[in-house]
Amino acid sequence: MERLILMGGIFLLLFIFERIVPQVDRNIVGKSHDINNLGLGAVNLLLGRYFALFTVYALAKYLENMEFGFMNMISFNSKAKLILGIIFLDCVNYWWHRLLHRIPFLMRFHSIHHTDRLLNVSSALRFHFFEVLLGHLFKLPFIFLTGIPVEALLLYDVIFNMNVYFHHSNIRINRSLDILLSKVIVTPYIHRIHHSLKWKESNSNFSSFLILWDKIFGTFFPQGKISTPSYGIPGYTHEKYQYFIYMMKQPFIEEK
Repeated sequence: MERLILMGGIFLLLFIFERIVPQVDRNIVGKSHDINNLGLGAVNLLLGRYFALFTVYALAKYLENMEFGFMNMISFNSKAKLILGIIFLDCVNYWWHRLLHRIPFLMRFHSIHHTDRLLNVSSALRFHFFEVLLGHLFKLPFIFLTGIPVEALLLYDVIFNMNVYFHHSNIRINRSLDILLSKVIVTPYIHRIHHSLKWKESNSNFSSFLILWDKIFGTFFPQGKISTPSYGIPGYTHEKYQYFIYMMKQPFIEEK
């Protein structure tokens, strides 16, 4: 519960702050923009967290009790396990994100996130619930092999979500500060490039928390002079793509 309160508090602060110093005029989208995104977030909170409890966390707890997995077989202290677990989970998320863009079936679900025409903190919740469930399943074999402790999963969940809220936010921040922060973590300027209408830009900057994965695996696209490209997916301009009900059924519809 404490984690949810903390993440909810950070979300609310960013939600307020981006209305005080916005990067982009939010009037480019309808008034229901945030409500539709929050609706998706509510579904994911209910389904995703319970699903994770009985899959990801259940497996991690079982492995801890059985002392199975790489981290349990080698004499790492608890702090080392925690740090290594967070780093490893972040790398797994990087590759999951790349697969979402590489595999057409997965992109059918992930496209809901990319059809958003305005990035703000509510965009961090704009994911199809099926993508969220598949993402948890994707982690299972890696948790099984490494024996990542439950504590690392819990802490990474907080770190991951808070940074996702931050780098989706519509906050106007000092460019020099953004560049400084982006030497370590994903920042708004960096992630806005990933949401660009241009394929070369959207096919980059897949990291969620630590930026090093993009730099190691050659998918880093640095901040250019324009910090706010046109967001979305070519051809997905109709207003229907912005509504909760359509976003829920969109992956299962053959577009004409």
